[in-house]
Amino acid sequence: MSEHDPRDLVVIALSGVQRYITESRTTADLRAASQIVAHLAAEAVKHLDRQHQAEMVFPAPAEPDERNGKRRERGAEDGMPNRVVALLPKGTGATAARNTTEHLRNTWALWVKQVFGREMDQVPGWPMVQWVNVPAESGPYDQVWKQAQRALAERKNTRSFHQPGDAPGELCMLSPRWRAVDSSDLPPKPPEHMKRERLGVANWVKRLWHRTSTGSRESFSSTNAIASLPYRHAVLTCWENTDGIGELVARLRRAAKDLGNDPIEETRTPGLPPEPQNLAADWLRERGSRWVYPEAWHVDALAREFTETTEEADRRREDPTFVTVVRSGHQAAQALVDLMVDQGVPAPSPHVAVLVQDLDSMGKYLSGDASGQDGQPLDLSRGHAVHTDVSARLARTAARQRKAVQKVGGVVVYAGGDDLLALVPAASALEATRACRKAGDPYLPHASNGLMFFHHGASLRQALAGAQELLEKAKELANKNGLGVGFVRSSGSHASCVLPWREEAGEGTPEVADSPVEALELFVTSKNHPRARLSPRLLSDLLAERFHLDGGGQDALGGFDVLPYRVAHAEMRRLVLRHTSLVPAPPGSDHREREDAVLSPDDGTEHETAPAKRDREEREAFATKATRSLERMSSQGRRVDEDAIRVALFLRQEIH
Repeated sequence: MSEHDPRDLVVIALSGVQRYITESRTTADLRAASQIVAHLAAEAVKHLDRQHQAEMVFPAPAEPDERNGKRRERGAEDGMPNRVVALLPKGTGATAARNTTEHLRNTWALWVKQVFGREMDQVPGWPMVQWVNVPAESGPYDQVWKQAQRALAERKNTRSFHQPGDAPGELCMLSPRWRAVDSSDLPPKPPEHMKRERLGVANWVKRLWHRTSTGSRESFSSTNAIASLPYRHAVLTCWENTDGIGELVARLRRAAKDLGNDPIEETRTPGLPPEPQNLAADWLRERGSRWVYPEAWHVDALAREFTETTEEADRRREDPTFVTVVRSGHQAAQALVDLMVDQGVPAPSPHVAVLVQDLDSMGKYLSGDASGQDGQPLDLSRGHAVHTDVSARLARTAARQRKAVQKVGGVVVYAGGDDLLALVPAASALEATRACRKAGDPYLPHASNGLMFFHHGASLRQALAGAQELLEKAKELANKNGLGVGFVRSSGSHASCVLPWREEAGEGTPEVADSPVEALELFVTSKNHPRARLSPRLLSDLLAERFHLDGGGQDALGGFDVLPYRVAHAEMRRLVLRHTSLVPAPPGSDHREREDAVLSPDDGTEHETAPAKRDREEREAFATKATRSLERMSSQGRRVDEDAIRVALFLRQEIH
């Protein structure tokens, strides 16, 4: 765009995207919703390019192929933004935007028809396509861009009140703002386990996305597959060198098969070792993810899950054969856990984590009103090439983030460079978060993150909403660039805290070497002092003394004598040490082969042996580090932060 080649600037935005994606019950729903949005954006790019000779700004054209140097057409798999920006020949912008919007609505209608086999009523408010056009004569690119952003913000505040006809009926169980499709109008031949679900048209397309000509038929890992991946990886790794593993997995497979047709479809989880090659090992890689949990083998739950009616479930509960099969599966799963614990492998974690990331102040950065990590704002006077370069940087960032998540056994739902949504095993969640930040571009703004740990059988939708809420809280920090981390147990208990990735040193004070996030990472068992455990009673003891340790904050009702720093720190360390214990050392360690203490044959006094001394020193070392970490994680001016302590205890107790 220049004085010699004036062009219209068009911005086409897909609104309501986050809501549609998070209204998901399964990981398959989540992935399909993300793909639907990405394909709609890709269709907009394709239509503008092919039908209106547009020059794309966001997203930038794909990188040239390393083999032949040719640029391929950018597709949904590249991580499409939900906002498309293009330059059109002078005077054609409005027509191009209007035609592209109609094309997207027709594309959606085609997908609906392919799922239902017929045309259906329009879905109110989906897809919601909004566009603005700034004519070429409006000025140089920097002025045109800011005018487009103001116009789009105003456009989003304007609602279209066109509503298709509505009739009384049940509401969609995923999106209650829409009516559910009547049982007589369901898509042809829906899977048996879906017939009882009450879904609106848009969510039936999400659920049966693979039936469209565009939808992917590739399956997506479930939450229990992601949660159990580290454990299954260890089982497969130890298979050949540990007697009994193969037999126990084979027993699990037989028990699962004897239950009947599993209503939960699973896919082969990526990231597992290809060896050994046999039926039992292949089953463990693909369908065995939930059966490795002893608690999954519950008579009442399985009786209901493997039947269609309550009456059938009641009969199944009383069936001796069925009860025997469930007990056999439970015994095999527990025996496998015990065997792996003997090899130094902890029991399978029931938790998985939702990771979200978003660049801070991206709108201001694109308008030249905020700086990147290098401290330099964009110079829009150089024209649209500046934004094209940013778009290319985002695409490269997204590619690196996908690799980073996959490396730790996670799966990416969406990666666009400026934002990210992924599901990762609990043990590697903080590692994945740091790796995704490291994969960022130093010329782009810092990113904030939300990380929510939840039970693999709990509500995915609530976990997604929780992660997004944590991200928003992280962005409320003075300098943003924060991490909101929390958990929800299967019992419903929960806690969260927000920590800065980097703390700004006060005037005249030296910069602290480690950040509060690094302090939190101490409590990830697999990374630091793997044998150390903290008793949950530590929390009650610290809360009982918080008025003396730091004054009690806003909860203080009267005057309390706050201990001097050194005395308070020593007292806090004493409590942490008191509640620190060590689990048995792995096989082969002299901790397991020698007694902790022996009696002297001469004087009958107890003398500390080398293993006992090492255990004591390890407890003390961990207690010292844990005390300092809890202080670093606390709010400014505090030493006892209840929510931060709850998060730390959860990580040390549950994330192995």
